[in-house]
Amino acid sequence: MDGLTVTTTAGPVRGIRANGVRCWRGIPYARADRFAAPEAPTPWNDVRDAARPGPQCPQMYGNQAKRARLSLPDFAEDCLSLNIHVPDGATGPLPVYVWIHGGAFVAGGGHSYDGSDLARDGDIIVVTINYRLGVLGFVNFGAVVPGIPSNLGLRDQIAALAWVRDNIAAFGGDPARVTVGGQSAGSMSVSLLLHAPAARGLFAGAIMQSGAVSLIHGRDRSEQVARDYMAALGNPDLAALRGMDLIRLFEAQGAAGGANPGTIPAAPWFDGDLLPASLADAVAEPAARVPLLAGATHEEIRLFELMPGDILPTDWPALEALLHAQLPADHAARILATYPRDKAGRRALATDLTFLMPTRHFADRQSGQAPTWFYRFDYRHPIAGAAHGLDLTLTWPMRGLRAAFARGGPMRGRRAALGRRMTDHIAHFVRHGAPEPDWPAYHVDRPAVKIFDLADRVAVDPDGDRWRAWAGADVGAGLTTRA
Repeated sequence: MDGLTVTTTAGPVRGIRANGVRCWRGIPYARADRFAAPEAPTPWNDVRDAARPGPQCPQMYGNQAKRARLSLPDFAEDCLSLNIHVPDGATGPLPVYVWIHGGAFVAGGGHSYDGSDLARDGDIIVVTINYRLGVLGFVNFGAVVPGIPSNLGLRDQIAALAWVRDNIAAFGGDPARVTVGGQSAGSMSVSLLLHAPAARGLFAGAIMQSGAVSLIHGRDRSEQVARDYMAALGNPDLAALRGMDLIRLFEAQGAAGGANPGTIPAAPWFDGDLLPASLADAVAEPAARVPLLAGATHEEIRLFELMPGDILPTDWPALEALLHAQLPADHAARILATYPRDKAGRRALATDLTFLMPTRHFADRQSGQAPTWFYRFDYRHPIAGAAHGLDLTLTWPMRGLRAAFARGGPMRGRRAALGRRMTDHIAHFVRHGAPEPDWPAYHVDRPAVKIFDLADRVAVDPDGDRWRAWAGADVGAGLTTRA
């Protein structure tokens, strides 16, 4: 046997061998009717070809339905599949890294992240997944139309983790050593899975890159957004929703996006079922007690200044309005007093409000109950600075001129060395539950932060005046209803 044909709980699959790894792509981990919870995949008897990735969830970034990506073979509602990368010649059960892609909960796909290099060089198994997005995965239709479960996209992620638990041993993996990680919407998903009782026991470690529990919707906002969708669709019943042309659903997503500036038109929400009922409840309830590696980039908001659309607050009036709407006046004033009233201060405040402080606050809470490590990514793109997502260009294989432009230059020299150091830490964490020894643990009373740059360093309590002014409080554009 060549090790390429493996029998899963649903049937046999045959992968390929390339670049020092064995790969299986497009394996169904679940199936789901539109707006229904995921179920076990339909079994098959013949050996299934797993050489090519499965379709991504239909998706649309922005509010123009003509930009929606809906068509086979690249996009289809039958999208619940995953990809597995195993080092060739590996012996013994290997630890597993399950990666949840980002994309503002409305875009992206697992196969955009080739796990071959990380699996081969890190001696781990890398799994990347698809899950339902946007109107198909993250709208609270159940608040208006009975019979639709909450947070379908998160339920998909849990189903993928359950599939890994039940099947990864057949691929040479250790189901007791699974780490779940993600960036942006993927990082927020990880933070929510840490609070989801249904996900307990499915992973033994977590990695969060740029994002935590505050950058989603509160229950009231989720219901308001759902009513915007229903109004745009003519208030259909469940049968009509399930039978509707897909383009109409994305036209409604565009309408809901236009009606809700400053946030995204589809996002997880605190439902009191799969998740806690509110951000306050999530903060008060301990997350799963597993080791955590977390961090953010130094200038997250720079990407959103450059991108079209209005999904995050970037200017002083919007930032101040959020602080005053969700915090006592004296607390908001203390926070604002720590940021200079200039462009650098505005960018720092916007970065802290949206990504950096919520992620650090999550690390603060987790460090009291499990080993925790925190980082800040300071490497700067010559145009966009240390923007949101820049770390991905150094830690996942991205080739060609567009990739070189996105990362600020070719992947060689000190830039390539930085990427290797980061992936070495990630792989070490997946293997051992801790990064390499030169990265000290993070504690609230000694907040040591690994600063990743062309030359790395460790800083204790960087930007401590701002961190203390926030005092563990988070605010989010989607946590309140519209005025």
